[in-house]
Amino acid sequence: MRPHLPRTALALGLTLAAIAAASAGGGPGHAGDVRVTIAAITASSQHQTVDPKLREIAREVQRRQSDLSGYKLGQTDSRALNVGQKESFWLVDDAKADITVLAKDEGGERVRLAVKVPLMGEISYQTCYDKFFPIVTRYLTKDDRERLIVAIMVKSAAKEKK
Repeated sequence: MRPHLPRTALALGLTLAAIAAASAGGGPGHAGDVRVTIAAITASSQHQTVDPKLREIAREVQRRQSDLSGYKLGQTDSRALNVGQKESFWLVDDAKADITVLAKDEGGERVRLAVKVPLMGEISYQTCYDKFFPIVTRYLTKDDRERLIVAIMVKSAAKEKK
């Protein structure tokens, strides 16, 4: 089963580009095939505040879940990964996401990922570079009971080296 890709992928890529740039940092050299950036977003019906970086994703999510009115950006992380490599990324509370790079097509600028997020089975999907793919989970945070949304973007490590 292929997940439905939202029309706002380009807008998400643009509005969340600052997140990717901030989390990439200087860090060690890019040894991996791709750079995976993950952002933990929490959404709630208890407030109306929307982080300015999340306006586009908020609009898209509200089409399907109109009760979620407030959106906050949480932890972000960016790591260089090789094809076949699996990494765990901490999100909120004790929750984590496991991401495996299954394959990459440099010519078509596409990557296939397997993603396991809290309270959901593993999904695999193919995505293009430089666009965030949001996954609305069923996970609620311990303290505020906010819904966890995970946004994932992949960049070509080869392009970053240039």
